[in-house]
Amino acid sequence: MIKTEGVICVLKPPGMSSSDAVTDVRRVFDEKRVGHTGTLDPAAAGVLPICIGRATRLFDFLVDKRKEYIAELVFGQATDTEDATGTVTASSDKKVSSDELKAALPAFIGEIEQTPPIYSALSINGEKLYKLARKGEITKAPEVKKRVVTVSGLELIEKTGEGRFLIRIECSKGTYIRTLCKDIGEALGVPAHMAFLLRTRSGAFTLEDSYSIAELREMKEKGELYSAVIPMDRAVSHVPELRIPGLPAKQERLLIHGAPIPFESGEERRPYRVYLRDEFLGLGEIREKELRITVWLGDEAHQIKGMKISGTVCEHNHIGSTIGFPTANLAGYDKKQLPPEGVYATVAVVEGGAYKAVTSIGTNPTVGGESLTVETHMIGFEGDCYGKPMTVRFVKRLRGMMKFGSVAELRGQIASDVKAAEEVLENSKYTEII
Repeated sequence: MIKTEGVICVLKPPGMSSSDAVTDVRRVFDEKRVGHTGTLDPAAAGVLPICIGRATRLFDFLVDKRKEYIAELVFGQATDTEDATGTVTASSDKKVSSDELKAALPAFIGEIEQTPPIYSALSINGEKLYKLARKGEITKAPEVKKRVVTVSGLELIEKTGEGRFLIRIECSKGTYIRTLCKDIGEALGVPAHMAFLLRTRSGAFTLEDSYSIAELREMKEKGELYSAVIPMDRAVSHVPELRIPGLPAKQERLLIHGAPIPFESGEERRPYRVYLRDEFLGLGEIREKELRITVWLGDEAHQIKGMKISGTVCEHNHIGSTIGFPTANLAGYDKKQLPPEGVYATVAVVEGGAYKAVTSIGTNPTVGGESLTVETHMIGFEGDCYGKPMTVRFVKRLRGMMKFGSVAELRGQIASDVKAAEEVLENSKYTEII
């Protein structure tokens, strides 16, 4: 299975919730670590960036970016939801011309105060506003929910019918476009609501980058799915880059493993995209003339390749043997040398032989494990190694620790892990005796 990490721009249709889109992407890519960078109303359409794999670590760097929308503003009726899905609460036959609308728009550019609609996902005392509204417990949003947002661009595109206009909006995160439409109507003395909303841009992501779920499924069938993934460094292209041509070996190891290194140039306390010899390592920060990687997004092999732990093989519960993949359970190792939980391609050395292996570090949640164990399946090993010293050298992280729905599903994943480890270790220097 090809490991996928990056951002997918989903072209969300009206009627699909943002969480539904996340679920669909998770299924299409067979990836559990998936999350969107900010909801888009179910009734709205347009760009919905969804992070896959370690790209979910970029949430804080993507969520606050500016948005761009095209909305249809309709004069003559106001609704309780402030959009076309609600119940009409006020109506008027008063006409609004294009010139009158153009004249009103500048007052809504800049920082403006909004009272969010009661039919929204905001919460008060732990309960969603829309649920309280449906029960008739509130008729307007509480004062504490008022917010200041920024509208940086607002223009009339065209008149689409009597009392109907398309407008383009550039705004900050958290801006309610339907509330903006209602407020423009109030400024002109005419009830108004938003009939349609299309998000055309979210940060650096545009409609041109976006795919429908149906298109992604079709691309998967053709083996072209991964061409739709925006690489992690391009996803944060708005963050300034810092390119390092090279470092002494010791400083390189320190940087890769999250330790600070002396660094004289660059602005303090701001994020950078860090590249070492043109290879993207992740996001870093300079503090007091020291550079540190704060979000590691480089090749995970850099952080564990060559790491090793040594201990003694001990008796355990033999669950691996019962599902066809016997493992050696390691004890007596230095816990400070242990990599994070997950499954790794490793080389195990025992009784003078070096064996390609798969090592699991974790609690084995599928079989009800509670304590952390280090278990190594040595590919092709058939001997008895209980009580023998063993050294495990880590070469590449294959995946995180996961809980499967059944032992059969776990067995299938282990078989995939073994195959992946064999490919990684085929020409590895670490298969030589340590």
